[in-house]
Amino acid sequence: PIVTFILYHAYKSLSSRKAIFFVGLVAILIKATNLFLPFLFPAKTINPMIAMAIQTLLVFAVIPLFESKKLSVKITSIVLVSVAWRLVMIGYYGMNYLMTDFLDFRIRGFEPAISFVITEGLISGAFAVLLVLATNPLKALAKFDRSRISPIISTAVLVIAIVLTLVKF
Repeated sequence: PIVTFILYHAYKSLSSRKAIFFVGLVAILIKATNLFLPFLFPAKTINPMIAMAIQTLLVFAVIPLFESKKLSVKITSIVLVSVAWRLVMIGYYGMNYLMTDFLDFRIRGFEPAISFVITEGLISGAFAVLLVLATNPLKALAKFDRSRISPIISTAVLVIAIVLTLVKF
């Protein structure tokens, strides 16, 4: 729900569908810094990166529905993203199993898969709906002053985050 919320507000703030891709890409790159951590199993980083990429593509695809005047369409589209990315992830876990013989716990049986896609998807979707609807009227989240966003500072903060991830204190 957090990814959907962040991507939706990036779109609202910058009035651009392209913003969805760039914000998603930045989130994925930040997560990728975990690949430099020697004690972390790579799948613990790669799987969330793939999930974020799927969610980014889905939010991009349905963002016009998020803007619908009909509340039912808006709610359905948000919940659809929550369930759909999980369904695509089940497909990814299946392909991963066929290629690597690693069986993720979500596909060890019908019940865990259904729980992940439907139960968790609906709960997560409901939470995302609440986040989006509760913050929609807030004018402070409506528009950012683009002139105050500095690519140089953003890049510097990313580099600092990577360095701090790699340096052992």
